[in-house]
Amino acid sequence: MAQYRYVVLRMHTNEQSQNRSRSPTIQENEMERPGKTTIVFVGGGHAHLYSLKNADQFVRAGAHVILIGPERFHYYSGMGPGMLSRIYEPKQVRFDVQTMVESRGGKFVQGTVASIDPSSRTLVLDSGKEIGYDLLSCNVGSYIPMDLIPGAAEEAHPVKPIENLENVRLDILGRIRRGIPKILVIGAGPAGVELAGNIWRLVIENNGKAEIILASSRDDVLPNLSEKVRSLAHESLVSRGIRIVPNFRAASMNKGIVLSQSGDEIAYDIAVLTIGIIPKQIFNNSGLETATDGSLVVNDYLQSTSYPEIFGGGDCISVKGKHLDHVGVYAVREAPVIFNNLMASLKKEPLKEFSPQQQYLLIFNLGDGNGIFVRHPFVIKAKWAFTLKDYIDRRFMSMFQVSGEAQESQEVSQ
Repeated sequence: MAQYRYVVLRMHTNEQSQNRSRSPTIQENEMERPGKTTIVFVGGGHAHLYSLKNADQFVRAGAHVILIGPERFHYYSGMGPGMLSRIYEPKQVRFDVQTMVESRGGKFVQGTVASIDPSSRTLVLDSGKEIGYDLLSCNVGSYIPMDLIPGAAEEAHPVKPIENLENVRLDILGRIRRGIPKILVIGAGPAGVELAGNIWRLVIENNGKAEIILASSRDDVLPNLSEKVRSLAHESLVSRGIRIVPNFRAASMNKGIVLSQSGDEIAYDIAVLTIGIIPKQIFNNSGLETATDGSLVVNDYLQSTSYPEIFGGGDCISVKGKHLDHVGVYAVREAPVIFNNLMASLKKEPLKEFSPQQQYLLIFNLGDGNGIFVRHPFVIKAKWAFTLKDYIDRRFMSMFQVSGEAQESQEVSQ
């Protein structure tokens, strides 16, 4: 295709501590680490995995490390469509970020950050609890703005977070046992194309039948890619009976009917939303410089342009003066830079610049054993392309499945 026990530390002066209101539920005497620098990671995504895997290095350097996130596991989006169709089991596509950080001397805080107060270096969780930091890194990812389509929140499955695909899978399996459902994917970008192809695989491999529809707001699938890529993806889907509806901009959803802005209708039994993602809106009204989409503006060191003790990576940032597509490769490449610059900040050493690559490899999982290999100027559809994607994805997983997940995955495959 884009997320924990409560800990609070205070590294402020007595005057700051007296002026700040505190939650009565905080038991600070049990959790403070006097004299230590507190490094807080918000989100356990791709841009933070390198730092979490090496959290023990921060600890040995005299820091206290905290990871905040909504769940124990972080799922790898690149293998999400394959998880839906059961090319992969869920255990094979997730990282146990809680165990990863705790086994290296850090703390795991379950929750979601609602806002940031950079002037007092405080994070406010949606529960109302507060966590103080000295250094902060944000990798909170992005989400599907369901409110853009009235009724979507009640009618559709959002593709993010990736673990939502398990609910999609169960919904599809339940319905194909009872009949021939209409399964609608709204949004024909990379996620929509891969999901449509893997929904087909899921249905076929479970001896079912379904009418699969892919609705595109443009005149074809993958509108931001070359004509050859679009043609190969289109042909692959249509040849398997998947119907592509072009120029369909969803306006509302209600009782199994989606209405377009031009008045057209599509009926569905199951709907999956893969429309454009936007960064999670935790930086607004914080005093931090943000882009028009609400992302955190960072410099070439992945450092907030407003507060140098704040860093960020992945879908939730915008690098000032540069345009980066929302693709996982950038988050993965940002990860060691974030680790280096947090360590450099801790030791008061020079920071390292992030130099994004101009071109990157894309491989689409079409769900039928084929992949589309895209790296300018080469575009090829072949089985070996999916084999290559599978190898790259599994290799990446093996680098960061260091908390027992690899053993679980071996048990699944036996």
